[in-house]
Amino acid sequence: MEYLFDRWEEVRRDLIPGALLLLDYDGTLTPIVERPELAILSPDMRELLRRASQHYKLGVISGRSLADIKRLVGLGGIFYVGNHGFEISGPGVKLIKPEAERARPVVAKLCEELRWKLSDIKGTIIEDKGPTASVHYRSVADPNALEDLNGIFGEAVAPYVDSGTLRVTRGKKVFEIRPNIGWDKGKAVLWIIDTVNPSRDLMPVYVGDDRTDEDAFFALKDRGVTVLVSREVKESNAKYFVRDVGEVKAFLEKLISLRAK
Repeated sequence: MEYLFDRWEEVRRDLIPGALLLLDYDGTLTPIVERPELAILSPDMRELLRRASQHYKLGVISGRSLADIKRLVGLGGIFYVGNHGFEISGPGVKLIKPEAERARPVVAKLCEELRWKLSDIKGTIIEDKGPTASVHYRSVADPNALEDLNGIFGEAVAPYVDSGTLRVTRGKKVFEIRPNIGWDKGKAVLWIIDTVNPSRDLMPVYVGDDRTDEDAFFALKDRGVTVLVSREVKESNAKYFVRDVGEVKAFLEKLISLRAK
């Protein structure tokens, strides 16, 4: 994995024909914060996205619900992907995975159970997003409470995981609960490419910061520009990295300047 701006000339040449620009939200367009509702898109980042959408096909891909990510970004004419790819909407396209929709009652039941069982652990946030759920523990400061949370959570989800109904992955101080079906951000990205860019004339560009973005990095390996947002160089399927949201902004500005000339 190489630092993006050290290889800018190489990246620039790849993007001359055009790009399909796909961006994660939390940790990519906004810094990671203590509570999900505090991750508000800054006015300057929104303006950069608006300007980028004038030159590129643009999509925002998130583990948040589709309604939530559309509300937070607030731009028309772009593609939105919610719930790790289970919900997609944009100009002329719409996809809702029926298998994920059928999981809603199961996810709701598990969230209710977790709220009761984790109610004594201060700082825990349980987010029911319909087809998926998240259990955030960034604000759990007590190491003993964190150990209790891991035990209680593991015991609660075990029947759902063992039955093959749900699967659980870890993110940045969050447990992600999803239907156990063969779909993720990587599959969603490939679907978008086939749907909006069937001629494959646009170079896919994907920028993300979390473990769930690794599915997209892997799907685009050797066929796209993949960028991990991370202060540390670490093992990843991404080809390049930038250090933080500020450098994501710098990347967007460079992309805009390529087409504005």
